[in-house]
Amino acid sequence: MSAQIIKCERVSHPPVRFIGKRYTAYPNWNDAWESDLFGNIEKAGPTAEINDGNCYCVLIGFVAGAPEFYLGEFFQANTPVPDGFDHADLPAMEAGLCFIKGKAEDCYGLVFGHPEILAAELEKNGMSMPKGTPPRWVGFERDNCPRWTTPDENGNQILDYAVYLG
Repeated sequence: MSAQIIKCERVSHPPVRFIGKRYTAYPNWNDAWESDLFGNIEKAGPTAEINDGNCYCVLIGFVAGAPEFYLGEFFQANTPVPDGFDHADLPAMEAGLCFIKGKAEDCYGLVFGHPEILAAELEKNGMSMPKGTPPRWVGFERDNCPRWTTPDENGNQILDYAVYLG
């Protein structure tokens, strides 16, 4: 695997509302672009100021042991939800944010195929993933522009992947 974690830091967010579309499988980003998902979501109001900027995200959680994904953005708590969209209200939380550099498929391969690598990097930086039954909210993928959207001269991108801490 050629993707590697180049940075890991502790981040936090206040209570927020995540607005987007809910999926029971990993979302199809092409559908989001074709339907102008983000343009329509952003009509809800100002996005929440979380860490280094506002990004398109995938919020990842579990309900009764089954994964669920929301494709959307973080907003201030209590932001009205536009018709046709789903939302999740999250309490103030801390996360371990890993910056993963490599080709897109390798970045996702590390995140979804090798959680032990994420866990080891978090431990090395004084953080730990929840153990046992998956928590309601696992974390989020943050697709930062231009780190993720503009590959470097070698075709590498940087994926921001955050794990909510236990």
